Amino acid sequence: MRKMALWMMAAALFAACHSNDKTDGLMTIDLNQYYPEKELTLQDFMEVEYVPLESTDQFITSANIKAVGEKYFVLVSDKKILLFDRKTGKGIRVIERIGQGAEEYTLAYNVILDEENNELFVNDPIIKKICVYDLEGKFKRSFSHGETHEYVDVTDFDNDFLICYDETIFMQAEKGEIDNTRAYHFMLSKQDGNIEKEIFVPYEKYNVPMLQVDGITSLTFVQTVVPLERDMLIIQNSSDTIYRFTSENHQMVPYLVKIPSSDPERMITIGTVTSQYCFFHTIDKTFNPKNGRGFPHREYVYDKQTNEINMSVVLNADFTSKQQVDMVNFVQNGKISCAQVLQAHKLVEAYEKGEIKGKLKEIASQLNEDSNPVIMVMSEKP
Repeated sequence: MRKMALWMMAAALFAACHSNDKTDGLMTIDLNQYYPEKELTLQDFMEVEYVPLESTDQFITSANIKAVGEKYFVLVSDKKILLFDRKTGKGIRVIERIGQGAEEYTLAYNVILDEENNELFVNDPIIKKICVYDLEGKFKRSFSHGETHEYVDVTDFDNDFLICYDETIFMQAEKGEIDNTRAYHFMLSKQDGNIEKEIFVPYEKYNVPMLQVDGITSLTFVQTVVPLERDMLIIQNSSDTIYRFTSENHQMVPYLVKIPSSDPERMITIGTVTSQYCFFHTIDKTFNPKNGRGFPHREYVYDKQTNEINMSVVLNADFTSKQQVDMVNFVQNGKISCAQVLQAHKLVEAYEKGEIKGKLKEIASQLNEDSNPVIMVMSEKP
């Protein structure tokens, strides 16, 4: 596997010198290592905006955020899809098309916002269907995953296509029927769901993100598609290489090489990427049956200017107490880099303790414990 990684590094360097493909340079991460901790201040490299969501009887949400656009926030609460104004936080619309009918969904697992085409794509893996609505909530069309696919991690790619990951690989692994010659990432047409392109990631042996310890089965989810500007990062947990799938010519360009670990097996997923930093999680394939917890993760940052790797602690300077920022779990990596939900009751508590300042303090002073959350939007400083 190490020979494969080194070969991929050489191939990528050759490609970078002989191709016009867009790359950020190839990074190498040794998953056997524990790196020293480094503290960063969010406001040093990010513009931060706080948008409190309107709280009314109609727009009460548990803040399961699904999409951040230039005009809208999209959240899901009790299977209802809620649209809020991106600038003001005012509730715009509730879309509730729940059921077993041809124009309905049973679970809004992924909700993809396409503001250019004025559409929402609702992926329902339970009934293996993607429903398409306009932003008024009117049904437009739907398409099936097909008999042999089950799509998760469905992500917007461009005006014409979605990128998705087929989770049937997990079920095949449980049966010992993995076919490592087929693709599990696909580029789908937004019009009819047809597969436009199979995105194949080479690997030798599938590393199942599941453990069985003392009769207890534990599993985790590893992000498999991550937006990166106009392109997409393609992550196959079993591959030593993470690829950048380009929007310009739909090519796979090596982006990051992993030197794998064995004790414990360690997985990786990418988060926020800026011109200087690449934030990522490592996930250990371990499980403690005494406390019922498995797959512990750590946050890291790769400095692309110095090639240094550190365990990362990113702190929000608008808190006087040390408040850590999640740079991995909801990323956009475009005009908007990432977003995070700030729960109202926690902001109220921090305000009463005198632990917040600036614009956030002003917002918190107008909240109560039952208010809708505040969305923190982060964009890279120019």
